[in-house]
Amino acid sequence: MSQQQRRLRGRSRARRAAVLTATAAGIGLLAAACSGSSTETNTFAPGATYTQALAFTKCMRSHGVPQFPAPDSQGNFNNAQIEALENNNSQAENAIDQCRSVLPNAGTGLTAEQIQTIQQQNLRNAVKAAHCMRAHGIENFPDPAGTTQASGVNWQPVTSAEQAGGFNQNSPSYEAAFMACNGKLVGGPIPPNFAPGFVPPSSPPGSGNGSGPGDGSVSG
Repeated sequence: MSQQQRRLRGRSRARRAAVLTATAAGIGLLAAACSGSSTETNTFAPGATYTQALAFTKCMRSHGVPQFPAPDSQGNFNNAQIEALENNNSQAENAIDQCRSVLPNAGTGLTAEQIQTIQQQNLRNAVKAAHCMRAHGIENFPDPAGTTQASGVNWQPVTSAEQAGGFNQNSPSYEAAFMACNGKLVGGPIPPNFAPGFVPPSSPPGSGNGSGPGDGSVSG
C-alpha cells in the first residue's frame, strides 16, 4: 500500500468515527465509503463477506434505493457507482440508517471497543441535551435510552412521550428550547425528526410504514 493510500484510509477511518455521532447517521456513511479515487473499490464494508454485502444491497433496495449496486464477488462496492448514487438520491440517507446494521461494526471500519466508546459518549451528550430541554420548560422531555446499535442512542422514550402528548413539538416554547439545547456546547445534537415543524418523509412504495417522530429511531 502506498503512503498516499494509507493517508486516504486514515482520513476515511476518522470520518467513520464521526458517522457514529448523534446526528451523523445516514449519508455520512456513504461519504466515508467514497474516499479515494473513483476507480478503487471502496472500503464501505471492511471485513464484510459477500453474503453480508449482498444483504446490505438488498436492504437498501427494499428501503427505496432500487439503484443501489450489488457488490463484486469479494463483497466490495465500486466508488463511482456509490458516489453517483449519493449525489442523486436523497432517499439513501434514511435507507442507509435502516440497513447498516447488517454490516460488521455498522460498516465503520472501527473496532468494537472504539465503537462502544463513541456510543457511550453519544449517549452522555444526548442525556445532557434532554436535561437542557427540561431546564428550558419542556418538563416531559425524557432522557433517551442506550443501545448497542448505530449511534448508541435510542430516542424511543422521547418518541413515546411526544405521542402521548407530553409535549407539543410545534409549540413556540418547544422551538425555543430546541434552539437552546440542540448544539454541541450543551450536549446534543437532537435528531432532526424532533425539530420543530418536522414533516415525516413519505414511505417507499409498498413499505406499509410511515416514519417521523414516532419511528423510534435509535440513530439519533
